[in-house]
Amino acid sequence: MSERDERIIDVIRSLREGEVVSYGDIADDAGYPRMSRLVGRILATTDEELPWWRVVNSAGRLVPGNEREQTALLKAEGVRVEEGRVRAAPVGRFAKPAARRD
Repeated sequence: MSERDERIIDVIRSLREGEVVSYGDIADDAGYPRMSRLVGRILATTDEELPWWRVVNSAGRLVPGNEREQTALLKAEGVRVEEGRVRAAPVGRFAKPAARRD
């Protein structure tokens, strides 16, 4: 496995419960901006046990063909999923800012 792939896997492995990010976020965090397709390829082909369900496209769309399983896994972590998209998550790209108290 290349160093690049290892760095991407390390970022995916570091995702916390309820944290939902995009393929591009993973690529950026690993130091490989604009390589989101590589992240998808790694997730689709690796034998590593990774929290794949916490990674979606930039619009929040779930993994095609795995929507039912991904929805169940995300909902178990407190993520709101509607119509095949992540709408809100406790942590990450889809986290909603806390309401202001004035």
